[in-house]
Amino acid sequence: MVGDTPNLAARLQAVAGPNEVVIAASTEQLLGGVFETQDLGALELQGVTSPTQAWRVLSERDLTSRFEERSRDIVLPMVGREYELALIMERWERAGAAEGQVVVLVGEAGIGKSRLTRAFIDEAQKRDHYRISYHC
Repeated sequence: MVGDTPNLAARLQAVAGPNEVVIAASTEQLLGGVFETQDLGALELQGVTSPTQAWRVLSERDLTSRFEERSRDIVLPMVGREYELALIMERWERAGAAEGQVVVLVGEAGIGKSRLTRAFIDEAQKRDHYRISYHC
């Protein structure tokens, strides 16, 4: 393997101590906050033309979902989805009354499926429940 990426990976690996992982800025951004990281600052690495911002990966954060992580600081108000939320809550009530239910949220990216799910989870938190999450 040759090129910038394997060279950078080898240089960052050299910076890492035993049982440590050190990553570059591009990888840290891709993690989306799922891992706890420590900023190591801009490092001068042999064979790399400019200083490279690096992070040490410390641990995985205890999160329920990717949406939860990306929205942990600011949860925007839900707008225009009252009907859909009420429908999901009604199906949940039926399921609680031993009437089997399935809800499938389908739509293009960015229309608020995760936000609607978050609103449902917030409502369900107010009631007796047991939560199991699956992601794919």
